[in-house]
Amino acid sequence: QWNDGTNTLAIAPGVVVTYRRNVVSNRVLQENGIKVFEIKGAELGRGRGGPRCMSMPMMRD
Repeated sequence: QWNDGTNTLAIAPGVVVTYRRNVVSNRVLQENGIKVFEIKGAELGRGRGGPRCMSMPMMRD
C-alpha cells in the first residue's frame, strides 16, 4: 500500500505524479484523460513511501 497505485500525487487538476511501475493504474488514469508523470522512484520505495507521502501542502494561485 505504501508504494503502489494509491500513492499518486495530484499536482494540478488532471495531472499526477506516480511510480512508473504502476502500469495498470497509470494506464487507467491515462485512458481517462489524466496526464501522468511517471518516476522511477526506487529510493522512495525503500523508505516505504511514494510521491504523495513525500510531499507537503502547497498553495497555488
